Amino acid sequence: MNIVNELNTLAPHFKEIIQQAKYGITITDPNKKDNPLIYVNNYFCEMFGYEYNEVIGKNCRFLQSTDKEQDAIKDIKNAIKEEEPISRIVRNYKKDGTLVYSEVNITPIVKNNKVKFFLGIQKDLTFEKDLSEKIKNSETLSNLGYWELDLIKNNLYWSDQIFSIFEINKNQFTASYDDFLKLIHPDDKKLVNDAYLNSLETKKKYSLQHRLLMNDGRVKYVEERCHTYFDKNGTPIKSVGTIQDITQIKEIEIELENTLSLAKSYKLAMDESSMVSKADLKGNITYINDNFCRVSKYTKDELIGKPHNIVRHPDNPKDIFKDLWKTIKSKKIWKKILKNIDKYGQEYWVDMTILPIIGQDNNISEYIAIRHDITETINQKIKLDNIANTDLLTGLYNRHKLYSDINVSILPALAIINIDRFTEINDFYGHALGDCIIKEFSQKLLLCKNSDCYDLYHLQGDEFVIFNNNISQNDFLEKIYEIEQKLRKEKISINNDFINLDFSIAISFETKEALLRTADMALKVAKKTNKDILIYSDEISKSKEYENNIKWSNIVKVALKEDKVIPVFQALVNNKTMKHEKYEALVRIKDKDKLISPFYFLNIAKKTRHYTEITKTMIEKTFELFKDREEEFSINLTIEDILNEEIKEFILKILQKHKIGNRLVFEIVESESIENFEDISKFIVFVKGLGCKIAIDDFGTGYSNFEYLVKLKADYIKIDGSLIKDIDKNPISEIVCKNIVNFAKDLNMKTIAEFVENEKILEKVKAIGVDYSQGYYFSEPKEII
Repeated sequence: MNIVNELNTLAPHFKEIIQQAKYGITITDPNKKDNPLIYVNNYFCEMFGYEYNEVIGKNCRFLQSTDKEQDAIKDIKNAIKEEEPISRIVRNYKKDGTLVYSEVNITPIVKNNKVKFFLGIQKDLTFEKDLSEKIKNSETLSNLGYWELDLIKNNLYWSDQIFSIFEINKNQFTASYDDFLKLIHPDDKKLVNDAYLNSLETKKKYSLQHRLLMNDGRVKYVEERCHTYFDKNGTPIKSVGTIQDITQIKEIEIELENTLSLAKSYKLAMDESSMVSKADLKGNITYINDNFCRVSKYTKDELIGKPHNIVRHPDNPKDIFKDLWKTIKSKKIWKKILKNIDKYGQEYWVDMTILPIIGQDNNISEYIAIRHDITETINQKIKLDNIANTDLLTGLYNRHKLYSDINVSILPALAIINIDRFTEINDFYGHALGDCIIKEFSQKLLLCKNSDCYDLYHLQGDEFVIFNNNISQNDFLEKIYEIEQKLRKEKISINNDFINLDFSIAISFETKEALLRTADMALKVAKKTNKDILIYSDEISKSKEYENNIKWSNIVKVALKEDKVIPVFQALVNNKTMKHEKYEALVRIKDKDKLISPFYFLNIAKKTRHYTEITKTMIEKTFELFKDREEEFSINLTIEDILNEEIKEFILKILQKHKIGNRLVFEIVESESIENFEDISKFIVFVKGLGCKIAIDDFGTGYSNFEYLVKLKADYIKIDGSLIKDIDKNPISEIVCKNIVNFAKDLNMKTIAEFVENEKILEKVKAIGVDYSQGYYFSEPKEII
């Protein structure tokens, strides 16, 4: 008789009962190895998706698949071994791998004091388990916890999520109403307690927001809801409610309030400082602020509905506005400096930014334009530009204007005109009369030029340049010969005498990079060979220049090898305290007791690999000296130095090694040659991050210096020595320097005067507000500070 039949004798129809049961029923034989299944009912097979014959003879462990490391399984195994009943929840798996949570109840069936078999009943709890997890996840995701207060027994129940919100270990805390109140922010405790007590009196639900004070001082915001149940006598018996963490929502609300307040402040600031307008998709004005009307001289009624070109100046190229519409229609911001015209025809300048406003449908809904009136700045810039590009003695263009014009030329042609033996004239008649001769000669040259197609420049002393940026060689030569013939007939007045000045002319048609240098080479040859006019050719460059380059290249090579390349230092004096506060490091080659100026070797070294070695040597020796001192010190860098990866890496390495960047100033020389501004800007941002400062050398002699000044974020402006050296005698120099000082103060920059060589110059620079002075009046550059 099998087990089921045996049980049937004890309980008629037992098999039918267990087959129809809605629980999985199993019977295992403890008398066989591994306690195999000897019977399962139909519901068990449906519950796990197996056929009857697939499970008979197996141990129930096969239902756990690979998930056998469960504490419940270990408990069941021990209970079977001890022949004791047990109930546990187990993770089982269907034949197709689906997870089933089973409540397993195992009971030993005993007959004659011996276990005949184990009866197992498995209840499918998967739905309940999933529902419980969903409720738990829902509470977690919404930061919502449930609580229940039994007012009869004075017991308070908290869900796990409330413990999480309050950041309390549930195993170390017994929830009670009094303990709950202790966790409320002190300023909100009365509010919460009054709300609850009032709800008991009014028998109404309530909802309020309040704060919690965490152990570490943080504040959380929660929203609490409560409903109290009463018996038939009106006595409160139970309160239930929820607590939700709304900290993030509250912080966003606070942030939005701050943002709105900030936006109002921004609008107020913008309306006070900017010209603001809005336009529809066709460019017609839909809004303007008062500042726009003030600058443009139009009323709002005169502007609303009109296109923005009502203030467009005719000087602006049409391509600018094609680019404007192309940019803003592609949902990008457009920015430009433009010339505008007001209602009465007066021009003004604006720095304009146009932003497309994107709607929720990702389409442009309108445009907003913000303009800053920069007319005064532009006028000052034009004025400084004219001053900076004009030779003070003759009124002609100067060297820096020539560099600028050459740089944008297409087919350049240049002629240098040099007065012969002018040094002898200066020595015989004196410098004052020499200056008069230069001025008169320049006027004669202007008359002989007699054409706006050619520009005239005074470079230095007795040297002038005629330049055309796009001309054929034949046309230029024809013009130069014509000027030469006229000029030789002109007489110059000297002490009531009239004389003809001799002069030499050198011409170059080389590339713009080599134009001035090759003309200068031709001039030297012309003077040596007594030729009135000489055109540069390749043969000229292969003689003395090569010989000189080789000589100095060898001197530099030996100096580096013998450690004779050294820094010397010249003091920068505070014009208020007259203290030597800073020092500039300058390169020299030491030859016995003499110091050789870089004038002789540095440009030649730049053409060789020795230049990088000179720069690194200067940096290393200067750092070594100042690492144990307290003064600020400066090192000169060219744009090529900054763009040279080897030099740049060396600078960054030594800055990080010595950590004295807060006392270092980089003086940028030849700043007019900046082309790759992005790389220069990255270097400046990096070294400023290490505490370094930036100075612009030779400021005031060219437009490029002015253009890059703000972009380079300079801390110091060194006013060019050519302006300082005669500031005590030349009122124009004084005016230019005053403008530079005022400009620097507006930008919160300090100024340094170079070439301060006597007390009169010092008094002048102090009087116009220059911050520091440098020059031989205080000290020549020295090896030892």
